[in-house]
Amino acid sequence: MAYARSSLDESYGREGEPVIPTVDGQPWSFSTRQFRRTLAWYIANRPFGAVAGKIQYKHASVAMFDGYAGSSASGFRQEVEQERALGQLDDVVTQYEAHRRGQRMAGPAASRLSAEYDRVQQQLEPFPGRIADRGRLRAMLAHLARTLHVGHLSDCFFEPATALCLDKGSKDIPVAPALSQCAPDRCPNACITQRHLPVWEASIEEADRLLQDKRLPRFQREALQRDNDRKRKLIAPLKAGGAS
Repeated sequence: MAYARSSLDESYGREGEPVIPTVDGQPWSFSTRQFRRTLAWYIANRPFGAVAGKIQYKHASVAMFDGYAGSSASGFRQEVEQERALGQLDDVVTQYEAHRRGQRMAGPAASRLSAEYDRVQQQLEPFPGRIADRGRLRAMLAHLARTLHVGHLSDCFFEPATALCLDKGSKDIPVAPALSQCAPDRCPNACITQRHLPVWEASIEEADRLLQDKRLPRFQREALQRDNDRKRKLIAPLKAGGAS
């Protein structure tokens, strides 16, 4: 850990003010075990973090890790939720900046998001060369961040009234999408970005390899071909040039 301490001090510390505090004038001898809960906090803050944390910490259930990561009476859980909200806002700001650079989006929600990002850009930058206020940008995108749920195949800007993943017969008020039941090519809440593209391309390549098998039954072959056609059409905007 001496190397980690010296690296942190070199990168972020100042003369006489090390990042890692000293004890009685001597460097603090610390180990990774002392940061287990801090690490759990950051794992829980990321998409699918509860599952990853359960595996890493060898807990018996996701609920057990979720409690370890932030359910103490000290308010730790509230801090985790605050960090998660900040992470969602950071993700939306990153998506907005990618849109400004001309990166396209795909999926049913792409046009809605593009229009919203264009509106924000016009309000922030009415004159060429004007530097946008970062705080104002984050405030204008906060309403999108509150609905964002990051997924493996797409991002969901969750609107319960239009979400296809929900059980419409349920009397419970949904607060989050069922991402495992997402239909990113049909749900109006789904948006696919460049970050999702490698997963879609890998799925298409896997199906293409299966289609090379001459012994594949006709019905299965036709189903794979239709599925690949659907996937290629869905991600086509991400592979085209120009703005979305």
